[in-house]
Amino acid sequence: MKKTPFHKLTPRAIRVWQLGNAVGNLFFFGIPLVYTGVFGMSGFHFWVVAGSTTVIFILWLLSIVLFPYLSWKRWRYSVDSNEIDLKRGVLVHTRTLIPLSRVQHVDTRQGPFLRWYKLATVTISTAATTHEIPALDEVIADRVRNKISTYARLAEEDV
Repeated sequence: MKKTPFHKLTPRAIRVWQLGNAVGNLFFFGIPLVYTGVFGMSGFHFWVVAGSTTVIFILWLLSIVLFPYLSWKRWRYSVDSNEIDLKRGVLVHTRTLIPLSRVQHVDTRQGPFLRWYKLATVTISTAATTHEIPALDEVIADRVRNKISTYARLAEEDV
C-alpha cells in the first residue's frame, strides 16, 4: 500500500463544518413538529415526540461538536506528478487515487461560510465523477488547483 497522503486541511475547516452542520441539520427538528401536527401531543404521541426530539437534539449536537473534528482529523490529500491521493472518512475510511491523465478540469469554489473564513474547496472532475478537497486556505487552494492543472496537462501530453 502506498504511503499516507501527508497534507492536512486547515483547522478552520472544523469551524466551517460546525456552522454548516448546525444550520443544515436544523431541518430534522421539523420531523417532531410534523408528527405533532398530524397526531397531536396526547398520551403515547407525547412520548414519541419527546423521544424523537431528544434523539434528534443529541445527533444535532454530535454533528456540531464531534463529527467535524473527526472528519478533519482523518482528511489527508497529496498531489504528485502521477496522481491525486485523497484519504477521508470517520466510520468508513475511503482512499481515492485519481490518475492525472483522467482529470478533465479542476475548479475552486466558495460558499458563504468558506468565504467568511477565507477558505475554498478544490473540485477535480473526471469523466466518471467529481472529487473534492474541502476547506483549504484560499492561497493554498489556488496553488493546488494550478498544480493539478499543470500536472494534468503534462500527463495528457504523455498519453
